[in-house]
Amino acid sequence: MVTADQTELAPADVVDRLLWHDAQEMLGRHRQPDPDGTCVWCGWQWPCAPRRLAERAATASRRPWREAWTVRHDLNSIRAMPGLDDTRRRRNRGAFI
Repeated sequence: MVTADQTELAPADVVDRLLWHDAQEMLGRHRQPDPDGTCVWCGWQWPCAPRRLAERAATASRRPWREAWTVRHDLNSIRAMPGLDDTRRRRNRGAFI
């Protein structure tokens, strides 16, 4: 039997719950700029590309599946971007994230 974590339930109007959940996680990480105007998570100029993509994903999760599918592909593509992990490690001084 598989048990899913239901701690954060999606609103009733969400069509793609997995996309919505992924968007919420990314929005939580890339939540604000630091005093220098860069993202507190990735160090990119605010609003960073992951933040903008997460906002698109949150919106698309409420639309027909074809739109959500396209954003899901974009969301998965940004996770595989070279240098994204390197930037986070530098900002967090080698800490595992």
